[in-house]
Amino acid sequence: MNQVSEAVTVVFGAIMIAAIAFEIRRRRQKLRDLYDVLGAEEKHIAAELQAMIDSGVIHPHTEEMLAW
Repeated sequence: MNQVSEAVTVVFGAIMIAAIAFEIRRRRQKLRDLYDVLGAEEKHIAAELQAMIDSGVIHPHTEEMLAW
């Protein structure tokens, strides 16, 4: 009887861990679908623009620029 209860505990523990892993994967995918709106071409353009900002070739938009 003791072995049966241990086996049941192990099975339920494995099911619980699998359910938690599934839920984490599902939530990550949902967030990825929600926030990952750039395609491959847009990601390349955004990376090039960020590199130009980092090198000082262009400057990011600020509220001060609207004043002039």
